[in-house]
This record gives sequence, structure tokens and C-alpha cells, in this order.
Amino acid sequence: MDTSDMSDVLAHTITFLVFCATIAFAVRFLHRQYRLPPGPLGLPFVGCLFHLGKRPEKTFNDWAKLYGDLFSVRLGSELVVILNSQQAIKDAYVKNASKFSARPSYSVNARVSNRKGLISAPWPDWKRIRTLSMKILQDLGFARTSTEQRIYEESEYLLNAMRQLDGVPTDVSHVLMNAVSNILCSMLFGRRFDYDDQEFKNLLLSNHMIMTKVQGSALLTFIPILWYAPLTVKKELHHHYKKLLDYVDTTIKKIGHERINIPSFESFVSAYMTREEEYRNSEPGNKHTMQHFLRDPEHLLMTVAGIFAAGTHTTATGLLWTILFLCLNQDVQERCFNEIKDNIGLDNAPSYNDKQKLPYIEAVIMEVHRRANIVPLGLLHAVSDDIIFYGYTIPKGTMVMSNLWAVHMDKENWERPEEFNPSRFLDDNGEIVNS
Repeated sequence: MDTSDMSDVLAHTITFLVFCATIAFAVRFLHRQYRLPPGPLGLPFVGCLFHLGKRPEKTFNDWAKLYGDLFSVRLGSELVVILNSQQAIKDAYVKNASKFSARPSYSVNARVSNRKGLISAPWPDWKRIRTLSMKILQDLGFARTSTEQRIYEESEYLLNAMRQLDGVPTDVSHVLMNAVSNILCSMLFGRRFDYDDQEFKNLLLSNHMIMTKVQGSALLTFIPILWYAPLTVKKELHHHYKKLLDYVDTTIKKIGHERINIPSFESFVSAYMTREEEYRNSEPGNKHTMQHFLRDPEHLLMTVAGIFAAGTHTTATGLLWTILFLCLNQDVQERCFNEIKDNIGLDNAPSYNDKQKLPYIEAVIMEVHRRANIVPLGLLHAVSDDIIFYGYTIPKGTMVMSNLWAVHMDKENWERPEEFNPSRFLDDNGEIVNS
């Protein structure tokens, strides 16, 4: 056999092997695809990413009418499973929490936080960090008297700032953001800022830019290869995230020095650092493997940054929605005022202990959360291992979204869901019905 013939044989052999490999891959892919939840067909490389429109939650809800409350869709190069009903969300996140509580490793949040902290740490570290964080907040009086006192004090600063507006029509988002951030800062760092403090203004600006850029950077999550492209949105996100982290890191180090001189100094950061010290100083044989995340100080940095960034944005946004709904529904505003006047009096500040006396206001708060849908698709989750769910196979690493908007706007559960109606949460006796 001459050289030419040998080359032909080699070429045919390689072609045959490539053909076999392609067929094997196609069969494997189709087999797995067949067991996935149904869903819309997308385009090569981009999937259905550009079919979502400006309101993805509404598009998902429309698709659910065709494919069911559990369906799958390709967004860019990523497979995403959509949970579009209360029952599907509960069955996934509650009944199968260990499989559905992971975080996507290639999301924007995961990349900028290095998969550390409360938002992006992988399961089960995320659960352990969350448990520790909640324990610390409870020990510091979270949702109890000490937190209430912080809110009272900050409310006075907020009211003074609004009085200075002297009735001039103004966008109040800035002063609300200031107030919410200060309450979080007092809990996290043990201090607050004056509203005209330039450092505080820069911190809030960076936080606003981070939340804006994260929301506008979906392409970087669903087409991960774009992360390596020189995109402006990525540069801006990194710039503002670094500014936030630099401030938090500096403050953590400062609190560490203060704890030496003021042992009783208490804040979330100081309490977390105490746990870190207890872990490091414990005997090797007594170190609980469940707490190994305490070895990495970056978890504290990212946890604090996450609480500050997400907590400020969501709470302030909720307050803005509340103001909007009260402006658009003067009868609701009047009823809230009268309930306070009749049950608390105008000379006393309402407290958490007065909650039972203010059922209508509680119903208003519940209706704001339902109707505003502040985070309509929740945080991205991921499947930590292959799982058979509702008869379908969902592969490990698949991203998962919960369409909270669809739950809150479901006509089967809510009468005229598009209306703002707090009375839907009250029974005939005016008592709260927690559905």
C-alpha cells in the first residue's frame, strides 16, 4: 500500500470515528433531552434568550400555559428549569431543598463574589452560612426590641430630611435608601452615617450601580463565554463592586481593632469574627467539619457585602412601592391612618407589639409584597445532583428559576389579581387571613 492509499485509509478512518462519535453524542443528547421537562424550541447558541421580551416573568407564564408549571428552556448556552406555580416551587425548594438549593457557578453573582458569602456560596456551605448569619442577627435582637430602637432612631432622621423638602414634589428614593442603608449599617458595623456624608453617598452610588448592572447583565450569565469579552457592563460592575468590597474590608479590619479595646463592642461583623476566633482556637480534634467555612475570611466579607447590597435595594424598593400604592389609593391611606389613630394614638410610635392591633396595615404590607413583585424571578438556583422531579430528569448543574410573579398574579388563587386590594387578606371580622 503506497503513501496515498494509507492517507486515504487514515482519512476515512478518522471520518468514520467522528461520525460514530457524533451519532453517539446525538443519541445521548436526544435521550437526555427526551427526559427533560418540555419547553419551547430555541435558536442555536442563544436558545430562547431573545424571545423573553422586557417582562420575562410574563413570557414564562405564557409558556407555562403550553408546557405546564414545570418546563425547561435554553437561555443562551444554559439549560434553565422554570417553576411556575406555588406547588412546584414548594416541592422543589422545600421538599427537595438539598437538591434545589445550589447556586449556579457561572452566574454574575457567583463570579464577582468568587462563590463566597451568603448569596453565592455552593450548597451546603450556603446553608451553614445562612444558619450562622440568622443566629447572629437573632442574638443581636433582629426583629426584636434592639432592632426596633434602631428603626425609631433612623425614622427621626428620615422624617427630618423629608420635612426639609418643605412640600416640594421630590423623588424620595434617595432618602429612603439612606434610611434603610443606615439601619443595615448599624446592625452590620455598629454605626450610621449622616445623609450628606460623602463616603456614604459614594457607597450608596456604588450599591445602586451594582444592582443595576447585575440586572442588566443576564447575557453574561446565560452566555458565559461573554464574560471573557471586554464588555463595558462587566468593567463597570467590577469597578463598583470593588469599591463596595474595599469599604467593607476596611470597615471589618477597623472593627477588628476596636474589638481589642472595646470587648463588648457588638455588631454582626464583631459577632461573626468571634465565631471565627473560637473556631481557630479550638483543638484540632474538636473542630467541627460543618464549620470549616469559618477558616475563610472571604466568606465574612462577601456575606456582609451581600446583606448590605441586596437588603438595601429590596427594602427601599418595597417602601417606594408602598408609597406609590398609598398615593394611588387614597382610601387605603386614610384607613391606615385611622387604624393607627384609633388603636395606637398619634402621640405614640407603633411598635412590633402593636401588630395585633393593626390588622389592616399588616394586610396592606402583604398586598404590597404580592402586587409589587419586587424580585419577580427570585434568585437563581441550581440543581446540585441529577434528580427525577415530576417524572422528568433534571441534570446536575441545571439552573432553576421560580416565577414568583406568576404565583402572585394567579387568577385561580387571587380574585382580580391586577388590583391592589389589601382586604383580600382579611376575613369577615377584619382579622388577617394568611394564605
